[in-house]
Amino acid sequence: MRSRTYLTTLGLLSLVLYLVLIGLSKEFNWGEGYSERPILEYIAIYFSLFFLYILACLYIFKSNWNQKTFWTLVAFGLLFRFAMLPSQQIQEDDVYRYLWDGKVFNHGINPFKFSPNEINRYKSLKIQEPAYFSSNYKQSDKDELAVLHSLKWKNEISLQFMERINHPDVPTIYPPLAQYVFRLSQQIKSDNLLTLRIIFLIFDLLGMTFIVLTLRTLNLNQNFSLVYFWSPLIIKETYNSTHLDIIGISCLCVSIYFLIRKHLMGSIFFLALSVLGKFYSLVLLPFYLQRSWLIAREKGRSGVAVLVCYLILFCAVVTFFYLPFIDIGERAFEGLKTYSTDWQSNDSLFAILLFFLKDILRFGVDTEIPVFGNSMLLAKSIIALVLLTIITYLLVKKAPSVDSPKGLMQNLFLVIMLVFLISPVQNPWYLSWLVPFLCFFHSRALILLTGLIGLYYLDFYFDYQEMTQYSFWIVWLEYTPFYIYLIWEITRSKNNWTIQK
Repeated sequence: MRSRTYLTTLGLLSLVLYLVLIGLSKEFNWGEGYSERPILEYIAIYFSLFFLYILACLYIFKSNWNQKTFWTLVAFGLLFRFAMLPSQQIQEDDVYRYLWDGKVFNHGINPFKFSPNEINRYKSLKIQEPAYFSSNYKQSDKDELAVLHSLKWKNEISLQFMERINHPDVPTIYPPLAQYVFRLSQQIKSDNLLTLRIIFLIFDLLGMTFIVLTLRTLNLNQNFSLVYFWSPLIIKETYNSTHLDIIGISCLCVSIYFLIRKHLMGSIFFLALSVLGKFYSLVLLPFYLQRSWLIAREKGRSGVAVLVCYLILFCAVVTFFYLPFIDIGERAFEGLKTYSTDWQSNDSLFAILLFFLKDILRFGVDTEIPVFGNSMLLAKSIIALVLLTIITYLLVKKAPSVDSPKGLMQNLFLVIMLVFLISPVQNPWYLSWLVPFLCFFHSRALILLTGLIGLYYLDFYFDYQEMTQYSFWIVWLEYTPFYIYLIWEITRSKNNWTIQK
């Protein structure tokens, strides 16, 4: 009874802080009062929530399974989410692209076809540069641009949201399943953040359900799901920032459950859906195919044939979802290409690698091979090679047996962790992909990082206060304590890297 009271107290204190955060979010008005925005106050609240979250995690890790405790954590997790649903966006604007994509798709137009800037320039090109307009756009393109231009000016909200889209010169990068979710939100209610957040809530609860089912399958304490369900990172980035990652994360949780249970068709199908929500989980496909091969061999069937069949299934699902969009050919991947080539944000290891490569290339490299003349491209190529090498090592040297799902889970966890840590883009919402795994692998260092990464928002404060000379130190504040703790944890506390009952 006393233990449940302790968790209830932590839950109530957290709920109060989330309610305070809702009030604070009203000070973040688009285009207004940037220098007066209470960013430091937001960071203080986030770290207070994280402190309470740490206390709850430590309690859960040391406690035994208790049904009343489980329903207590579920009830508060739901309250945290319901509290944040009506909050105003705090320093994030990706959602406006989601709403625009959904609107475009809902009107039967390919959302990958035109960048927002093309719609913005429609009238000026048509009137001031008719020759260019006629030579670069077919009649069907002109008709679609006219429709989209009218959608932009349909009402004041539509115009405001359209003008808030970031990187308007780049076509959308978000894959097909995400586009269908955006379209559904527009069909329910146009230009409405709350509608999209409620859809994200459904995905979130789906993910939580299958985390609990996986914990049960592995005979683990189902209360460990608190690590996910109370995570301030998940709640902030899903219900305030309104980032789409929850779509892919939830499908991955379903996929892993089926993979552990040896339901390979379901696991491959939901992995494909996860990739179609966001490409992040594509790196896990080799481990799924390896498991299909091992299970087939155990049953005396041709492992290669089964592996090929499941690879075809994966490709078929991805192709099916892409069919409505590939009428424009490779242009459907133009935004993704730009992102893959140019994007860099809040990174740690990649930034260090890039720093040294710039110094090396400064001496000059006389070669016609493009990758050796571009430090960014070279750094990303090295990162890809490192990732491929480690995946190959895990597949060959650390291949778990068919009856060792915990070993399989560990491989998946290590790869997702590695993808984040060496990525050139380490935004807070990308770290959300690791949180479900932390229900199984209680890495204190990675849990700490879900709090430290909240310092990412300090960059906005320095920018608005014209103190950008301090922005350089933010990633050091985020990652230095984490890497020190991570090294200590790997060398001294290896139990945190294996599944424990």
